[in-house]
Parts: sequence; C-alpha cells; structure tokens
Amino acid sequence: MRVRWPKLTRDLLILMAILCLGLFLRVYNLGGESLWIDEHVTIRLAHKSFSAIIKNRAHNVHPPFYFLLERCWVGLFGDSESAARFPSVLFGFFAIFLIYQVGRLLFDKEVGLFASLLLALSAFHIRFSQEARSYTLMVLLTLISMYFLLKLQPGETNRWNSIGYVLSTSLLIYTHYYGLFIVITENLYVAGCLLFKKDFKLHLKKWILLQSSVILLFAPWIPVLLWQFRNVQKKGGFREISVPSLDSIYRTFQSYAGGEGLMVLMIALALLSLTTYIRKREDANPEKGVSVPFPGEDRHGLVFTAPHKLYLLSLWLIIPITLPFLVSQFSSPIYSLKYSIGASLAFYVLAAKGIKNLAYPPAKLVLTVVLVVFSLNSAWGYYEGIHKEQWREVARSLDVSARPGDLILFNASWCQGTFNYYSHRNDLIKEPFPRKGTKVDKKIIKELDPTVRGYDRVWLILSHSRDRRGLIAEALAKKYGLVYHHKFHRIEVYLFEKPREPKGYPPGHRNERERRRILDPSVEGALAR
Repeated sequence: MRVRWPKLTRDLLILMAILCLGLFLRVYNLGGESLWIDEHVTIRLAHKSFSAIIKNRAHNVHPPFYFLLERCWVGLFGDSESAARFPSVLFGFFAIFLIYQVGRLLFDKEVGLFASLLLALSAFHIRFSQEARSYTLMVLLTLISMYFLLKLQPGETNRWNSIGYVLSTSLLIYTHYYGLFIVITENLYVAGCLLFKKDFKLHLKKWILLQSSVILLFAPWIPVLLWQFRNVQKKGGFREISVPSLDSIYRTFQSYAGGEGLMVLMIALALLSLTTYIRKREDANPEKGVSVPFPGEDRHGLVFTAPHKLYLLSLWLIIPITLPFLVSQFSSPIYSLKYSIGASLAFYVLAAKGIKNLAYPPAKLVLTVVLVVFSLNSAWGYYEGIHKEQWREVARSLDVSARPGDLILFNASWCQGTFNYYSHRNDLIKEPFPRKGTKVDKKIIKELDPTVRGYDRVWLILSHSRDRRGLIAEALAKKYGLVYHHKFHRIEVYLFEKPREPKGYPPGHRNERERRRILDPSVEGALAR
C-alpha cells in the first residue's frame, strides 16, 4: 500500500518554516537559567507516586494533570533543567500548529499562517515554553478545545469531534482552573449563536450533552475545587497575587505583544480585522469570515467580517481577562498575567486577520517584516535578561565560600529544597526562620537568638520573604559583623560572622581589606587586579 504524503504546497512549506523557527526559539538556551521555586516544586512532585501527586495537588491550588505528565517524563529523561522544561517546549511547539488550524477554520489558511507566525515569535510564549510549569499545556489544550468546537459547528456527525472536544476541555480544566474561563467563553458563544444566528447548525441538545459530559468527567475534582476556593477565601487570597489595577490590563496586552510599540501595532491590526476590503461582491463569503452588510450592495469596498467569528474571538480575548479581574476587585485576588495566557491566542488571531485584510500585498509584506524584526528583537531581549531566581548561582557561591558547620537561615522554608537541588555540600546546617510561616515582627525576632546560638558564622537567604523591614538582618548585625551582602535575582544573601579580632583595624590590615572588599565591589575588583 502506498503512503500518501501531503503535497508540498507553498503554504505547507511556509508553515514548516514557521514551526522550525518556533521550535528553535523555544529550545535555544533552554537550561540557561536555574530553576525557580515553582519549577522545583514540579520536579519534587515528579519523583512522587501518582497517588501522592493527586493528594498533594488536592491540598494546593493547581489541578494535577500537568504534574502527572511531568511524572512520566522525568521518570524517562531525568530532572535536569532542560529535561524538566522540555515538555513545555513540545506543548508550545504543537500550539503553533494548532493556532494555524484554528485560524484556518475561522477564516482561511493565510490567517492561520500569520497567527502561527505571531505565536512562534512571541517572547511571552517563548518564556513559558522554557518553564517547567503548566502554562503552555493550558495553551495547547485551549486551542484543541476551540478547534473541535469549530469542527462541530457545521453539524458534522463525526463522533470523534465530540470526543475530542469533551476530552480536551476536561483536561484543560484539570490542567489549570483558568480553563473554566475558556469553557464560559465557549458557552457564551454558542448561546449567542443559537439566539441570533439562524443558520447555526450546532443543536442545543447536543451542546448540553457535550457540556454534561465535561462536567461528569470533572465531577471527581469538584469537591476539591470548592474546598480550595473556600480555603483561599479564608486566607484572603494568594500571598503572591495583589488586587489588579487598570494598569495590569495594559501590562497584560504589552506582554502579549512583546513590547509597547508592538502592542499598539497589534491592537491596530485587531481593529483592522473588523472589516475587509473586497474588489467585487462575489468575493464576499460568510464561510471565509466576510459578509456583505447590505444585500443589495454590489460595488467593491469595505465589508464587515462575519459577526459570529468576531464574537467568538472577542469573548475569547475578553472573558479570561475581565472575569478574573472583576472577581479580584470584589473578592480574593485571583488575576495573574501568566494565568490569562489563553486569551493571548485570540489576540494573535485577530491581529493575523488584520494583516490579511490589508488590501495591497506590498504593504502586507512590509508589515510582516516589521512584525518579525521587532518580535525577534523582543525575543532576544528575553534571552539576554534574567527572569528566574538564581538558585544555581547562590548554591555555587555558598558551596565555595561556606565553611563546614556554617548555619544557613531561610526566611521562606520552601526555598531550602531549591537550594539543595543545586548545592553539593552536606556539612552545612540549614534552618528556616521563623519555624512556621515567613512573617517577621518584633515578637518573632526574639526567637532568633536561641536559633543562632553556638554558631560563629550565619548565612541569611531572603527570597519570597515577608521580612520587609529587614528585621532579621538588623538583629544579626547586632550580634555578629556583616561581612558579605549580595543581591542575586530575587534572592539576597548575607553573611554574618563573629569578630575574632579587636575593632579599629589599621589601614591595610587584612580584616579591613576583607571588609572593604565585601562591602564595595569596586575595591574587590581592584584587589583582584
């Protein structure tokens, strides 16, 4: 039997080039930055049993599906930075192909290609494709759910479309609770089309059956979700999430685009997607996203994009941003830029439709080149920056500088595991302070003296700390002498040591040189020379 290979058309070659570019940008320097706290949580869970992972996630705030996948992956390929992050690379890579399919189903192949190009070059998505967390899996499942929703609309009886929709949507919610906003988006879209679109072929009974199937599959986790919601309410929200402002919305779109200039350009393209220039009436085709507003209008000019398709994309863009934003205003804060990543996909499709709507091919080419150049520049800025906590650098520094028996204090106890992932020293004493929680006040600080008693040297590591006033460092400085302080990315490291010689060293004395070297980096460089 002959294998039928797809014909190498121009569009297929362009798509293959976009996919290769997107994969390269996601693999490049994959292990360049050290793991941060949340990534280490992923690796720690990946070494547990499946039942232990489910139990752990039930007492946390994230569903278990991504962590179960990571458990399988780490068991096969190890837990290095690159290995742990590679599933996110694959999810991000396949999402580039899926957004092409969604754009093609909504409009045509050209829109699909432009949308895949914008996603492939997005620094925002590249960043989360290089992180051992669930965000690119959420992106991929969102696109799969939307793809099958669009496949269901012509009224096809293919049961695989129904199965694909139910499974992808259920797994989306099991990956992240923001998937619920995608489900709300889809239901609002179908409800609107059933009410106002006469030729909408997805029957209400079938849709209710599909949604009931999703609810049935997610039903075992619903009690856990309700318990977690009550627990978050009781605690007053997440410690790391504050109440968002309107500026948060601005920064969200800026991050989606990759910069302020790109944001303005992509918003203009999204607005341009509302209308399409046609040369003659016969070019208007509702199935391709173009509709003539006036039935008797035969002349060429601007026509409106199919309203039901803009309605879907508008809901897809607005709901995952505005609903959690409003909840955060009146209840516990839940809005986070990275959680809303699914909404960025609609933004890219709208911008892609705007590019397609440009009437003149030279203008379209120039605009595409501008988008590619500025997007690559934004991606290069991501590679040059430091975005994750530098636990690898901190551990290496202490491995070299610490003496056997030194005490290391962590203001946030959960940081100790990430430090241990990189540290090769077993002769250091590590303790959290305080013993429970991270809050530090004058009452808690009284417990510091018995904690450090008997140690000549104490290292203090502050990350995810709530010691805003620096009470721990201030108390240690009274008992010891500060000989080292360095700020890594999102981590501060102090070294306090009991003085062994009288104060008031003469100029040039080795202790005075050491003090000046540590407190003044320029002196350190001069001494090194």
